[in-house]
Amino acid sequence: MRGRRAAQSTIGDNALDDVLDVEDFTTNLIELQKLAKMFTLVSSEIGVDTLKSLATAHPHSYSNLRMLRFLRKSKSRNINSAATRFVNCVKWRDEWSVDGLLSPDDMRLPSKTFQEIQGMFNVVVENTEGETTTIVLSADQWDTQGLMRALNDEETLSLDDFLLYWVSKYETIHKMLYARSLESGKLEYANLRCTLKDLRLSQFSRSFVNEVRHEERSDDVTT
Repeated sequence: MRGRRAAQSTIGDNALDDVLDVEDFTTNLIELQKLAKMFTLVSSEIGVDTLKSLATAHPHSYSNLRMLRFLRKSKSRNINSAATRFVNCVKWRDEWSVDGLLSPDDMRLPSKTFQEIQGMFNVVVENTEGETTTIVLSADQWDTQGLMRALNDEETLSLDDFLLYWVSKYETIHKMLYARSLESGKLEYANLRCTLKDLRLSQFSRSFVNEVRHEERSDDVTT
Protein backbone atom coordinates (compact mmCIF):
# COMPACT_ATOMS: atom_id res chain seq x y z
CA MET A 1 0.00 0.00 0.00
CA ARG A 2 2.87 2.38 0.85
CA GLY A 3 4.47 1.71 -2.56
CA ARG A 4 1.19 2.40 -4.31
CA ARG A 5 0.76 5.72 -2.48
CA ALA A 6 4.29 6.72 -3.47
CA ALA A 7 3.56 5.84 -7.07
CA GLN A 8 0.36 7.88 -7.02
CA SER A 9 2.18 10.93 -5.75
CA THR A 10 4.60 10.54 -8.68
CA ILE A 11 2.12 10.13 -11.55
CA GLY A 12 -1.06 11.67 -10.14
CA ASP A 13 -3.62 10.96 -7.45
CA ASN A 14 -6.02 9.01 -9.66
CA ALA A 15 -3.70 7.65 -12.35
CA LEU A 16 -3.26 4.20 -10.85
CA ASP A 17 -6.96 3.90 -10.05
CA ASP A 18 -7.72 3.78 -13.78
CA VAL A 19 -5.64 0.64 -14.32
CA LEU A 20 -6.04 -1.27 -11.05
CA ASP A 21 -8.36 -3.77 -12.75
CA VAL A 22 -5.25 -5.41 -14.28
CA GLU A 23 -3.06 -5.18 -11.19
CA ASP A 24 -2.95 -8.98 -10.88
CA PHE A 25 -1.72 -9.28 -14.48
CA THR A 26 1.27 -6.95 -14.05
CA THR A 27 4.68 -8.21 -12.99
CA ASN A 28 5.53 -5.33 -10.63
CA LEU A 29 4.55 -1.85 -9.52
CA ILE A 30 6.85 -0.21 -12.09
CA GLU A 31 4.95 -1.86 -14.92
CA LEU A 32 1.66 -0.73 -13.38
CA GLN A 33 3.02 2.83 -13.21
CA LYS A 34 3.97 2.68 -16.89
CA LEU A 35 0.53 1.39 -17.78
CA ALA A 36 -1.07 4.23 -15.82
CA LYS A 37 1.03 6.77 -17.74
CA MET A 38 0.13 5.06 -20.99
CA PHE A 39 -3.57 5.24 -20.07
CA THR A 40 -3.19 8.98 -19.47
CA LEU A 41 -1.52 9.50 -22.86
CA VAL A 42 -4.10 7.44 -24.73
CA SER A 43 -7.08 9.04 -22.99
CA SER A 44 -5.71 12.52 -23.74
CA GLU A 45 -5.91 11.65 -27.45
CA ILE A 46 -9.18 9.72 -27.46
CA GLY A 47 -10.97 11.02 -24.38
CA VAL A 48 -11.42 9.21 -21.07
CA ASP A 49 -15.16 8.67 -21.46
CA THR A 50 -14.79 7.43 -25.04
CA LEU A 51 -12.00 5.04 -24.10
CA LYS A 52 -13.91 3.61 -21.14
CA SER A 53 -17.05 3.26 -23.25
CA LEU A 54 -15.14 1.35 -25.93
CA ALA A 55 -13.50 -0.86 -23.31
CA THR A 56 -16.89 -1.74 -21.82
CA ALA A 57 -18.38 -2.63 -25.20
CA HIS A 58 -15.32 -4.40 -26.65
CA PRO A 59 -12.92 -5.32 -23.83
CA HIS A 60 -10.82 -7.64 -26.01
CA SER A 61 -9.75 -4.61 -28.06
CA TYR A 62 -9.79 -1.54 -25.80
CA SER A 63 -9.47 -2.69 -22.19
CA ASN A 64 -6.48 -2.07 -19.96
CA LEU A 65 -5.53 -5.70 -20.50
CA ARG A 66 -5.19 -5.05 -24.24
CA MET A 67 -3.27 -1.87 -23.48
CA LEU A 68 -0.90 -3.91 -21.32
CA ARG A 69 -0.28 -6.19 -24.30
CA PHE A 70 0.76 -3.16 -26.38
CA LEU A 71 3.08 -1.99 -23.60
CA ARG A 72 4.84 -5.35 -23.32
CA LYS A 73 5.30 -5.62 -27.08
CA SER A 74 6.98 -2.22 -27.22
CA LYS A 75 10.78 -2.20 -27.18
CA SER A 76 12.08 -1.57 -23.66
CA ARG A 77 8.44 -1.07 -22.61
CA ASN A 78 8.54 2.42 -24.14
CA ILE A 79 5.39 4.21 -22.95
CA ASN A 80 5.18 6.83 -25.71
CA SER A 81 5.67 4.28 -28.46
CA ALA A 82 3.10 1.90 -26.98
CA ALA A 83 0.57 4.71 -26.51
CA THR A 84 1.02 5.93 -30.09
CA ARG A 85 0.54 2.43 -31.50
CA PHE A 86 -2.57 1.91 -29.37
CA VAL A 87 -4.10 5.24 -30.45
CA ASN A 88 -3.36 4.46 -34.10
CA CYS A 89 -5.01 1.07 -33.67
CA VAL A 90 -8.14 2.68 -32.19
CA LYS A 91 -8.33 5.16 -35.08
CA TRP A 92 -7.81 2.41 -37.63
CA ARG A 93 -10.57 0.32 -36.08
CA ASP A 94 -12.90 3.30 -36.19
CA GLU A 95 -12.07 4.07 -39.84
CA TRP A 96 -12.75 0.48 -40.89
CA SER A 97 -15.76 0.01 -38.57
CA VAL A 98 -14.08 -3.07 -37.15
CA ASP A 99 -16.27 -3.13 -34.05
CA GLY A 100 -19.21 -3.99 -36.27
CA LEU A 101 -17.56 -7.23 -37.35
CA LEU A 102 -19.07 -9.45 -34.68
CA SER A 103 -18.74 -12.58 -36.82
CA PRO A 104 -18.05 -13.53 -40.45
CA ASP A 105 -21.81 -13.98 -40.94
CA ASP A 106 -22.27 -10.25 -40.37
CA MET A 107 -20.03 -9.38 -43.30
CA ARG A 108 -22.89 -9.42 -45.83
CA LEU A 109 -20.63 -11.04 -48.41
CA PRO A 110 -22.19 -12.84 -51.38
CA SER A 111 -22.95 -16.32 -50.06
CA LYS A 112 -21.03 -18.33 -52.66
CA THR A 113 -17.94 -16.15 -52.48
CA PHE A 114 -18.09 -16.19 -48.69
CA GLN A 115 -17.75 -19.98 -48.73
CA GLU A 116 -14.69 -19.77 -50.97
CA ILE A 117 -12.98 -17.19 -48.76
CA GLN A 118 -13.89 -19.13 -45.63
CA GLY A 119 -12.12 -22.16 -47.08
CA MET A 120 -9.03 -20.15 -47.99
CA PHE A 121 -8.43 -18.81 -44.52
CA ASN A 122 -9.26 -21.72 -42.28
CA VAL A 123 -7.76 -21.12 -38.83
CA VAL A 124 -6.65 -24.10 -36.75
CA VAL A 125 -5.80 -23.57 -33.09
CA GLU A 126 -3.18 -25.84 -31.56
CA ASN A 127 -3.08 -25.45 -27.81
CA THR A 128 -0.65 -27.27 -25.53
CA GLU A 129 -1.26 -26.75 -21.83
CA GLY A 130 1.38 -24.53 -20.30
CA GLU A 131 2.69 -23.33 -23.66
CA THR A 132 1.92 -20.47 -26.03
CA THR A 133 -1.10 -21.07 -28.25
CA THR A 134 -0.21 -21.69 -31.90
CA ILE A 135 -2.65 -20.57 -34.58
CA VAL A 136 -2.06 -22.26 -37.92
CA LEU A 137 -3.07 -21.10 -41.40
CA SER A 138 -2.85 -24.13 -43.68
CA ALA A 139 -1.97 -22.89 -47.15
CA ASP A 140 -2.45 -26.35 -48.62
CA GLN A 141 -6.20 -25.95 -48.02
CA TRP A 142 -6.48 -22.79 -50.12
CA ASP A 143 -8.78 -23.13 -53.12
CA THR A 144 -7.61 -20.12 -55.11
CA GLN A 145 -9.07 -21.41 -58.36
CA GLY A 146 -12.48 -21.73 -56.73
CA LEU A 147 -12.10 -18.24 -55.28
CA MET A 148 -11.32 -16.73 -58.69
CA ARG A 149 -14.34 -18.45 -60.21
CA ALA A 150 -16.52 -16.99 -57.47
CA LEU A 151 -15.03 -13.52 -57.96
CA ASN A 152 -15.69 -13.68 -61.69
CA ASP A 153 -19.30 -14.74 -61.09
CA GLU A 154 -20.05 -12.16 -58.41
CA GLU A 155 -18.73 -8.72 -59.19
CA THR A 156 -20.25 -7.27 -56.02
CA LEU A 157 -17.30 -8.48 -53.93
CA SER A 158 -14.75 -5.70 -53.46
CA LEU A 159 -11.20 -5.78 -52.15
CA ASP A 160 -12.44 -3.98 -49.02
CA ASP A 161 -14.91 -6.81 -48.39
CA PHE A 162 -12.10 -9.31 -48.70
CA LEU A 163 -9.85 -7.39 -46.29
CA LEU A 164 -12.65 -6.93 -43.77
CA TYR A 165 -13.25 -10.66 -43.73
CA TRP A 166 -9.56 -11.19 -42.95
CA VAL A 167 -9.81 -8.64 -40.13
CA SER A 168 -12.74 -10.60 -38.69
CA LYS A 169 -10.44 -13.64 -38.40
CA TYR A 170 -8.03 -11.64 -36.27
CA GLU A 171 -10.92 -10.41 -34.16
CA THR A 172 -11.72 -14.02 -33.33
CA ILE A 173 -8.11 -14.55 -32.23
CA HIS A 174 -8.11 -11.42 -30.03
CA LYS A 175 -11.34 -12.49 -28.34
CA MET A 176 -9.91 -15.95 -27.68
CA LEU A 177 -6.72 -14.54 -26.13
CA TYR A 178 -8.70 -12.14 -23.96
CA ALA A 179 -10.94 -14.93 -22.65
CA ARG A 180 -7.99 -17.23 -21.96
CA SER A 181 -6.11 -14.45 -20.16
CA LEU A 182 -9.05 -13.91 -17.82
CA GLU A 183 -9.28 -17.65 -17.18
CA SER A 184 -5.57 -18.15 -16.46
CA GLY A 185 -4.99 -14.90 -14.58
CA LYS A 186 -2.02 -13.99 -16.79
CA LEU A 187 -1.57 -12.40 -20.19
CA GLU A 188 -1.80 -15.15 -22.82
CA TYR A 189 0.03 -14.97 -26.13
CA ALA A 190 -0.24 -16.74 -29.48
CA ASN A 191 2.08 -17.61 -32.33
CA LEU A 192 0.66 -17.22 -35.83
CA ARG A 193 2.13 -19.73 -38.26
CA CYS A 194 1.43 -20.31 -41.94
CA THR A 195 2.30 -23.84 -43.02
CA LEU A 196 3.18 -24.61 -46.65
CA LYS A 197 2.99 -28.36 -46.10
CA ASP A 198 1.40 -30.18 -49.06
CA LEU A 199 1.12 -26.91 -50.98
CA ARG A 200 0.73 -27.50 -54.73
CA LEU A 201 1.69 -25.07 -57.46
CA SER A 202 -1.63 -25.74 -59.18
CA GLN A 203 -3.41 -24.01 -56.29
CA PHE A 204 -2.05 -20.70 -57.50
CA SER A 205 -3.81 -20.46 -60.83
CA ARG A 206 -2.76 -18.01 -63.54
CA SER A 207 -5.93 -15.97 -63.03
CA PHE A 208 -5.24 -15.69 -59.28
CA VAL A 209 -1.67 -14.45 -59.85
CA ASN A 210 -2.82 -12.01 -62.54
CA GLU A 211 -5.51 -10.63 -60.24
CA VAL A 212 -2.97 -10.05 -57.44
CA ARG A 213 -0.62 -8.27 -59.84
CA HIS A 214 -3.49 -6.14 -61.12
CA GLU A 215 -4.33 -5.02 -57.56
CA GLU A 216 -0.66 -4.20 -56.91
CA ARG A 217 -0.49 -2.01 -60.03
CA SER A 218 -3.73 -0.29 -59.04
CA ASP A 219 -2.34 0.46 -55.57
CA ASP A 220 0.82 1.96 -57.10
CA VAL A 221 -1.25 4.29 -59.26
CA THR A 222 -3.59 5.47 -56.50
CA THR A 223 -0.85 6.10 -53.95
